[in-house]
Amino acid sequence: MNVKLQSTKFTTVKDVTIPDIYFRRMKSGIEKLDAGFGNGILPGSSITLTSRAGLGKTTLVLQLLENLNKQGHRVGYCSSEESVAQLAMACKRLNVSDLQVCNESDVDIISNYMKDLDVIVVDSFQGLVKGKLRGRELENYCIEKLVVRAKETECAIILICHNTKAGGIKGSSLIIHAVDVNISIGGIKDAEANARIITFDKNRFGPATDIECYIEYSGYNFDAEVVIEEQENTSKSKRKKEQRDLILTMNGNYNIQEVCKKLSIDSTRAGFLLRELQAEGKLVKEGRGINSTWKKSDLFIDVKENS
Repeated sequence: MNVKLQSTKFTTVKDVTIPDIYFRRMKSGIEKLDAGFGNGILPGSSITLTSRAGLGKTTLVLQLLENLNKQGHRVGYCSSEESVAQLAMACKRLNVSDLQVCNESDVDIISNYMKDLDVIVVDSFQGLVKGKLRGRELENYCIEKLVVRAKETECAIILICHNTKAGGIKGSSLIIHAVDVNISIGGIKDAEANARIITFDKNRFGPATDIECYIEYSGYNFDAEVVIEEQENTSKSKRKKEQRDLILTMNGNYNIQEVCKKLSIDSTRAGFLLRELQAEGKLVKEGRGINSTWKKSDLFIDVKENS
């Protein structure tokens, strides 16, 4: 691949002038993501993002772009996968309002947009087109065009890529080698289903690192600590879930003694489970002390009926 590097003679490194661009990082204000990139995204850098379908690639980049926009950076999202209406729906859920989006797959048109932006997302790299080019010829043209254009315009580009069945980026290895940063999103074994690990597999301008977080309805939560269940506690977790589910099958108002009898547990355990379900909004407590009773909350009943 030709990235248009000019030939030079051997030079002692102390005599090399480092361009100021290497010290101008674009920060989103999301501390963990900024640290993952190496204290912010380097202008003109090229980045791939990949994961299995449904793990949150679009959510991550929409959230990132919105925060970059708030910091005064010019950003855009080019999609050949989802219509602008679909993107607008996702943005509404994530409270993203000022992001510029478009439907475009022509690599030359996208490269032209880059002169007016600081960061651009392309969704997806495998959806790009160029005239009658197909297969490896198209792939090589697109990656070379975009990586070189990023450096020319100082517009960082994030390429969302499809996965192979084996879990790698679909296409030739040229893609992962040509770009500066490779990022992947995965689930976390023995953690809750919405736990995610964002891995910087390769990073020319920062550390190779992992970020553990949760993905929620309103986007990524980078503040909560991911809890991993130890293997030896798996049976305890299963028993706890069964006990909670049994409580939620009880109808009407019930007290601790009734819960103890139904679950064959002591009052300390019953009180703990009831308080936990109450804190989650699944139960409502009425009364105080020994006269306390619990019942399913109206919100929990509505959720169950509509699920």
